[in-house]
Amino acid sequence: MGPAILWWLLLALIALAAWPMTFLVFRPLPDRGLAFARPMGMMLMGFLWWWGGSLGVLPASRGGAMVAWGLVLGLGLWMARRSGESPWRWLQTRRGLVLFYELLFALAFLGWTLFRAYNPEITYTEKPMELAFLNAVVRAERFPPHDPWLSGFAISYYYFGYIILGFLTELSGLATRFTFNLGVSSWFALTLLAAAGLGGNLWALYRPERPRMARAVALLSAFWVGLAGNGEAILDLAHSCGWIRDPAFWAWLDIPELNEPPSLRPWPSCWPPPNRVWAWWRASRVVRDYNPEGQHQEVIDEFPQFSFLLGDLHPHVLALPFTLMAIGLALTAFQTAQQFPGLSSLREWRVLLRFLQDQGPPFGLLPIVFGGLAFLNTWDFPIYTGLLLAAWALGAGMAGRARVSLQREILGLAGGILGLGVLLYLPFYLGFRSQASGLLPNLYNGTRLPQFLVMFGFQVGGLILLLGAEALRAHRRGTLDLRRWGGWILLGALGLGLAPVAMLVGLYELAQAIRLPLSGVPVSLEALKPWVYGRLLDGEVMVKGRLLPGSGPWVPMLLAGIGMGAVALWRRRGNVKAFVSLLVVFGAALAWAVEFVFLKDFFGTRMNTVFKFYYQTWVLWSLALAWGMGALWERARRARLLLAGLFGSMIALAALYPVLMIPVKAEFFAHPPTLDGYAHLARWAPDDLAAIEWLNRNVPGTPVILEAPGWQGISFQPEFGRFAAHTGLPTVLGWAGHEHQWRGSYDEIARREPDLRILWESLDLEKTRALLEKYRIVYVIVGRTERQEFPAEALRKFEPLMDPVFRSGETVIYRRRE
Repeated sequence: MGPAILWWLLLALIALAAWPMTFLVFRPLPDRGLAFARPMGMMLMGFLWWWGGSLGVLPASRGGAMVAWGLVLGLGLWMARRSGESPWRWLQTRRGLVLFYELLFALAFLGWTLFRAYNPEITYTEKPMELAFLNAVVRAERFPPHDPWLSGFAISYYYFGYIILGFLTELSGLATRFTFNLGVSSWFALTLLAAAGLGGNLWALYRPERPRMARAVALLSAFWVGLAGNGEAILDLAHSCGWIRDPAFWAWLDIPELNEPPSLRPWPSCWPPPNRVWAWWRASRVVRDYNPEGQHQEVIDEFPQFSFLLGDLHPHVLALPFTLMAIGLALTAFQTAQQFPGLSSLREWRVLLRFLQDQGPPFGLLPIVFGGLAFLNTWDFPIYTGLLLAAWALGAGMAGRARVSLQREILGLAGGILGLGVLLYLPFYLGFRSQASGLLPNLYNGTRLPQFLVMFGFQVGGLILLLGAEALRAHRRGTLDLRRWGGWILLGALGLGLAPVAMLVGLYELAQAIRLPLSGVPVSLEALKPWVYGRLLDGEVMVKGRLLPGSGPWVPMLLAGIGMGAVALWRRRGNVKAFVSLLVVFGAALAWAVEFVFLKDFFGTRMNTVFKFYYQTWVLWSLALAWGMGALWERARRARLLLAGLFGSMIALAALYPVLMIPVKAEFFAHPPTLDGYAHLARWAPDDLAAIEWLNRNVPGTPVILEAPGWQGISFQPEFGRFAAHTGLPTVLGWAGHEHQWRGSYDEIARREPDLRILWESLDLEKTRALLEKYRIVYVIVGRTERQEFPAEALRKFEPLMDPVFRSGETVIYRRRE
């Protein structure tokens, strides 16, 4: 655990350096943003390190990282001195809060580090890609870092998370084979801490006289955001143990693998199921779509606990602590807006800037944080910028601000954050190419209500209970007419839920009448008809004699009802309930949107749109659920026994996923623990590991290497592109399918594929020599994969062309002669 202790101390030093600035930025919050000190420091230091490395004024190394750390500390101390407040004296008066946060972070970090030590392999799923990016950042001499899987090109991806992790790697002096796993555990702890900070602040603003309850809500927030699972684990257990034996039920539910006849083995021998080595995986695939011909289309519906269990450091995971910090900034803006006197004209814009500097989040910081979300996980930028602006508008409206002033404030904030947010990260945008190419109408795939409730059942149930209790309470006080409130919600559900489905039917009928081709629909309009009408009527679809489950309008109607209910109940002046309602409405709006539109991408389905939007809905609704549980508990003094049973059951059922799946993922802790992500190679590919270690020790800079490429269709296979991934050295081609996704075009890959065939399969020495020159290849690696994929006589041609500089078993590294 030595590297873990070093890493924990490093994160503590980053928090200390960022604390003076965090203390001032989150001034309106009761804890002054203490829970966000680490992500604040990491983002600002990573931003400075990246810009310094891009301009060449800071080395992309440990020295540059230390300078960035010192700059953030110095700037924060200068700002604190100007403000006349002492962040250190404030800490001394709140030692209990500091201890609570630090204990939560330490337990989460060390606990998850121990879990990672029992499954540390950096292999399979997206891990090789993420390792390649991290190694490229650490190996880079300047930014942007080179693409390790496409030599001669920079990374075309939202890679800020890997810059931040690379920054921590440089500061620690540890190898990436350790810091990858430490990154997983530290991001898990950062997520729990940031969620706890949000929950504690929401409660402290609501009931400042109840500090103990604030700690309880903080822990609930951490649990629901980062630890809880969805309802799939309950169903998985029921299916594996035969508790529900009716095959018709499982066929109706239609969750992949669970739609088969259930097992009849008794507990506890029924868990884990023998044919489900990846039993933990199914929880991220509970939504099942079909194409118009009745074939299954994969949909991703991850949630944070699954992500941390999986252990991929993908952008949506790397962005989590920073999106939670962005929600904290939105709460700060909500509080600040209620105190601002307003603008009489746009010429007074400086008044707002000065007010933000003195009373709220300094405007200059907002574009760095929110613009950085685009660099971390691009869709988060518009989502959370929208949340910030809505929070400001809500706070200003509650303060009774004139509409003209409010419009000017929103216009100025939006223009400044969006404009500067793009400008401050301009080098990223200049090199970024995307597979995304606009929005398409979602004509035939809606989410079925049972599957939606498997995904969000805990949040939906808790929010409906909270809204119902609030409505009943208001009715008893005479401030709400339940009939009128219910009618208003019903009309909203019909208008926002059913009407868009009817519009899709109208669009289909119009297209059929004038024979208009619908983009993104690969079948005839006639074949599409049962699916379109299935979304409006009973939800069942007959395709080629098969009765398939359609969606019906129930999910959008449910989402519209929840959103409308939250708006109707929580419009009270100056109450933090309004901000909670904003979280509920935003979460509902994101889940509602994927019912009707999706982002056109490489896959041609709504898979990634559901993935990105549901993930944010989980976070927003989980925060609202934790606050709601606290609010219900506080008021229901006579029904606390009932609530204790209900809440205890919810928590226990939501905890089933980590309780059941952590041992399965860790292979029941059967192997010796280690944080070395390369250790598995010593068992499965010792010669490759020896070659990787030789390259990392002896090859400086970024010379091009040649290894077996991952042709189109064989992505996710770690034996391809493995040397580039484990060293950060650029290869001619790594995973072709991923490069296609990142760049939105196959042109460059298609140009390289014939040359790679010649390099690996041709016996022509002159053509081989010319291609080695063309791609500036310095090292050629022939290992087990290359010997399996290509003819032996073709591999022997490198002997007369190059010098062998390393040999271990069947793995040879050749170096080109000068």
